[in-house]
Amino acid sequence: DGAFLKKYDTSTVKTFCIVGERCDPDTIHWIHKHLPHVIINDTWWQTETGWPISANLLNLKEFQTVFPTLPGSVTRSVPGYKVQIFDESNVECAPDVLGKVVIKLPLPPAFMLTLWGNDQAFIDKYLVETPGYYTTGDAGVIDSKGYLHIMTRVDDVINTAGHRISTGRLEEVINDHDSVVESAVVGYNHEIRGECPLAFVILKGNSDTLTTEQLEVMKKEINCKVRNDVGAFARLEGVIFISRLPKTRSGKILRGTVRKIVNKQEFKYPATIDDPSTLDLIAELRDEWLLQVTGLQTKKQKK
Repeated sequence: DGAFLKKYDTSTVKTFCIVGERCDPDTIHWIHKHLPHVIINDTWWQTETGWPISANLLNLKEFQTVFPTLPGSVTRSVPGYKVQIFDESNVECAPDVLGKVVIKLPLPPAFMLTLWGNDQAFIDKYLVETPGYYTTGDAGVIDSKGYLHIMTRVDDVINTAGHRISTGRLEEVINDHDSVVESAVVGYNHEIRGECPLAFVILKGNSDTLTTEQLEVMKKEINCKVRNDVGAFARLEGVIFISRLPKTRSGKILRGTVRKIVNKQEFKYPATIDDPSTLDLIAELRDEWLLQVTGLQTKKQKK
């Protein structure tokens, strides 16, 4: 309800800049509600770029008039960048179609020139996959109005039964549930569907106080919301409630590492992780979930 924020005089705050993880629309709406006089600048950039690729240009009032803040979007690319969305065949996607985000060469000043002591690695990592373009490694869409939406990392796009699903979109829908604080969705390898979305969800308050029946109702509500808002093809393979998510010190969720743990693949503890014990918690909850799933399958077979 913004009670803590109301303790302070925020009248001199002019802008609210956002970096790092994708900011979900609900958070943007919350900021708008409690800081209505503030311009929200949700930016997108990378360590490699040195400065924002896309942002709401604060000092260009004409820009803000034409492209006001759109919750969930990082507005448009700034001068010096031409951002496009390509499919796996390097063909430009139609508006509102999810694809890989690329930047047309040449790259602007302040952009990295190479990788230290390894020019070939720089070329192989960023320039080979999409000739004439820098491959960002992010997945997103440009909508019909020209707004850019960065949804997730390309590695975090789930291919389930022929459908490509952005984990960022699924998390956005899950986080919109009244009882959810935050979530992380990763792909769980499935022998029939290819990959299935598996959600780790943090609930408001203490989920340990809820009964098994209440938690099951919550799971059904979350899955129903995903089916209604995204589609039946996006059905969650499972919903696992968790007290905290593995993140870097800068607040980014370690989805790639979580995905490896979920699928029992080898992984390393990232040097930037804030709390290593969260990865052990993921493994523990994965085992509990797999036991539960196996038990349900056994019951169905007996019937």
